[in-house]
Amino acid sequence: MMKADTDDGVQIAYRTEGQGPCSLLLMHGWGGAGSGHSWSEVLKYLNPSGLRLISVDLRGYGRSGRPVSGFTLERFARDMAAVADHANVQRFVAVGYSMSGRWAQWMSCQMPDRVAAQILIAPAPATALPLADELIERWIEDVQDPQRFEQFVGQFTKTRLASEIVDAYFRDASSASPQALRESLNMCRTRDFSSYLEAARVPTLVLGGSDDPLFSPQFLRDEVIGRIARSRLVVLDCGHEIPLEKPVETAGLIEAFVAGLTSVELGASTAV
Repeated sequence: MMKADTDDGVQIAYRTEGQGPCSLLLMHGWGGAGSGHSWSEVLKYLNPSGLRLISVDLRGYGRSGRPVSGFTLERFARDMAAVADHANVQRFVAVGYSMSGRWAQWMSCQMPDRVAAQILIAPAPATALPLADELIERWIEDVQDPQRFEQFVGQFTKTRLASEIVDAYFRDASSASPQALRESLNMCRTRDFSSYLEAARVPTLVLGGSDDPLFSPQFLRDEVIGRIARSRLVVLDCGHEIPLEKPVETAGLIEAFVAGLTSVELGASTAV
């Protein structure tokens, strides 16, 4: 693991694999960690020969610092820019799962010089989500107990995940800062930046689950695809936990999408 220092004094942990010309910045979902389970299944099937895969721990998660502040869209975008700078990467493909799909959309609007394209996997929308305080607190409690956690994850999948995957997921979620768990959900419900998406001109691949109880395919068509000009949706036969339920298919779709990007769109992936 490497660590990038942010301008507010927080260290953001990340790991890299591959030395290819196209850099993918992989951002995990709620309760996840780039240093842990979040992308491990997908990475098994990605060919790193033409890619540089950068898996990040968001602030408060995994091996990153645990501040009590800085949970804003602007701050998270600067965190990711700090990681890219530390990794010597100018332009990258932003890959965001669930809540990080929301961060990726913000970054594509606000950092067009850095974001070459985006892959949004079961993404939270740019619109504000109606998450009640009681739901947020219950979810935080659920991820602290292994029995409750298994039931918690099960409600978001179409088929049951292997026990070793659930155990790895639990280790990441239960070790995350409660502040980060709470505030990252607050970030999904307190601000609507959907009007900004008209400015997002980057190629966009959206992956949705046919039985996703959070963001159905129709929801993604209305709230994501319908707002981003250069986007297309692929629906997989699964629930919300796409990287864990369909890792082979996810890896294949990522590789196919990246292969279709032009050199002009990618620009200089690695800074000189």
